[in-house]
Amino acid sequence: MNTQFKIAIYWLLLGACFLTHTLFHMYGLFYGIDIRLPDATGEVPLGVQAFNTVIYTVTFLMALLSVNLSGKGFRWFSFVWSVLFLLLNIFHLSATLFVEAFDLSQACLLSLVIAVNVLLTLTLWKWLRNKLGS
Repeated sequence: MNTQFKIAIYWLLLGACFLTHTLFHMYGLFYGIDIRLPDATGEVPLGVQAFNTVIYTVTFLMALLSVNLSGKGFRWFSFVWSVLFLLLNIFHLSATLFVEAFDLSQACLLSLVIAVNVLLTLTLWKWLRNKLGS
């Protein structure tokens, strides 16, 4: 399989997993759980909007760019971005397992996210190394 296409698929899988993660959080609504944050005012704070834009929109943007760009700058940006995501995802899985109330579906999904993120990072590293050698 073409490396750029494989990278795009990994980014798409991460985006789909992030959306599924949010959906899993909302499942509590079906069982009568109040999922509102304690200090919620009815407005989504700008910081949360920015975070959501980075996590969701940029992930899908990276998938789109991965099939259209292959320059050295983009390869480095993509690699660094995937490493930052990997660190975020490891931290989040740790918090889910050891800090928050245990949720089997979230633990399994976040483990999958880390596996996909590791594959993405390794593929990007190999792609970067191969291009640098050329």
